[in-house]
Amino acid sequence: MVVLAVMLFAVATATTVFVVAGGATARVDRPVHDWVLTWRDEPLTTAATVITHLGGSAAMWLLAILVCAILLKRGARADLLLVAGVGAASAILVPVSKQLIGRARPPAADRLVEVGESAFPSGHSLGSAAVVGVVAVLFWMRSRHRILRWAVAVLAAVFVTLVGLSRIYLGVHWPTDVLAGWTLGGLLIVLGLLARRRIADPVSRDGQPVTDSAGSMRSVASGYHR
Repeated sequence: MVVLAVMLFAVATATTVFVVAGGATARVDRPVHDWVLTWRDEPLTTAATVITHLGGSAAMWLLAILVCAILLKRGARADLLLVAGVGAASAILVPVSKQLIGRARPPAADRLVEVGESAFPSGHSLGSAAVVGVVAVLFWMRSRHRILRWAVAVLAAVFVTLVGLSRIYLGVHWPTDVLAGWTLGGLLIVLGLLARRRIADPVSRDGQPVTDSAGSMRSVASGYHR
């Protein structure tokens, strides 16, 4: 999992450097943006608008709060902290990154919805990847039904992908904004899982895992079988 975190961080860093250096817009973003404009038509525009609202901050906050409430009721402390932590981190990372990078959005004439702030990274892409992704991961860990787990995982991936693509289609983000959002959202999930492992796997001062009163070792793997 550490290797995955390093890989996601490397991709996010490389994308950011590419954007800040000024090469992304001319080499990648503008050609893709212009190509996507040729695809605009109904009912694609209506579908993209609906999807982009479903992946917005209000919907993601609602989902995160609902899941946290369920986890609180069940007493799943580690899972609750995971969802709350990933959600809060995404809410902080988006505005901070936008302020630091300060990238301009695509031309106003190409936008089909009203937006503000800077472009990089895509808040919809990052937020949906982080929140929907972490909920899907928890479902995968908790569910014993293989087909259902795969169905939820595929649906989550498709939804996050469509949210990001809708931002490009609606002309409010460059492709690299969306790529960075997806990557950073995934990175937050991996970092959250690593933190959860420390919570579910407490270690004593001598470096040995702590066991419960029944003598069974508590590990993050137990989450896969509950």
